[in-house]
Amino acid sequence: MCESRGPGDNSKEDNGRRIEPGTYPLATQAGGKYVTIGYTGAKTPPKPGLELLKTNERTEILIHPGVNFLSSVGCINPTKKVSGPLSDMDFTESRTRVIALIDDLKTFAGGGFPKSNGKRIPNASVVVEGEPVLSTESVESVLEAVAGDPNKGLPAAVFQKFAPRPASGSKRTIYDGYIGAFTSDKGLKTLGDHGVCNNYDRLMHFFAQAAMETGGFTLIRESLTYTTVAAIRNAWRSRAAGKTDQWIEDNLLRKPQALGDWAYGGRMGNVKGTLDGFNFRGGGTFQTTGRDAYTAKGKLAKVDLANHPELIEDPQTSLLAACAEWKGSGCNAFPMPA
Repeated sequence: MCESRGPGDNSKEDNGRRIEPGTYPLATQAGGKYVTIGYTGAKTPPKPGLELLKTNERTEILIHPGVNFLSSVGCINPTKKVSGPLSDMDFTESRTRVIALIDDLKTFAGGGFPKSNGKRIPNASVVVEGEPVLSTESVESVLEAVAGDPNKGLPAAVFQKFAPRPASGSKRTIYDGYIGAFTSDKGLKTLGDHGVCNNYDRLMHFFAQAAMETGGFTLIRESLTYTTVAAIRNAWRSRAAGKTDQWIEDNLLRKPQALGDWAYGGRMGNVKGTLDGFNFRGGGTFQTTGRDAYTAKGKLAKVDLANHPELIEDPQTSLLAACAEWKGSGCNAFPMPA
């Protein structure tokens, strides 16, 4: 079985840790992504799964097929033996194990097995005994080693587990720029100086936020070159509601500067009728957006982003601005698990 990092804790919803030791009744799972009865025969949802009950504040703690080492957020993934914590699980093999478990439970319960999802399975429970005691080299241990001592270095391979490196092209170039900044001596000093290198959880939250904002470290500036009316309507629903398709096509399609002014002009410190909306569009590690944000983060980072917003495209400057935003927003004040 593969599961999230400990220590186990059921006192907080969505804490992402493994569940704490205990005995948990099993039930047929009823959900959009996983079910016990009526799962599909492929990777598409709903996939096979079972639910653990009586998990205190935690909900939706499941037994389900694993995809890779980070696919579980407190759930349990049956799998064959993997070579190490950095190794991906085989979805097909893991799925087979989940189905075999469901079939065994059907045999065990006989006629008492539920005929529908969301029902308790009689006399069936999962028993979790103690916390893991084996220390292994993993993403967690690497980041924990870096926390508090940036001189230990941060291997680029760690980021493959946040987001795979693109095979080629401009996205790969951007990805390499971000990772190069994160793992450089200068980048690690920046992280340390701003208190991000404090513990594993803080580093993980920071890099997870960066990965989300940048599309897996592949986006340096927000693209405002839209090619369909539907895409614009989807991105700015309320703003586009009063515009006809023809107006959007004539005024905004393939016109990034005009779209920037329409979408961002007159707010976030941007002056309407200028290039502010375009120049101060989303950029960098945290996709900073708007003249006010560029100015504020630039002051914190001691970089003149107000007059030179293009500097956000430099990975080191971008990291510096993100760290300044993180610290300036009080993120270091939030308690993190020890």
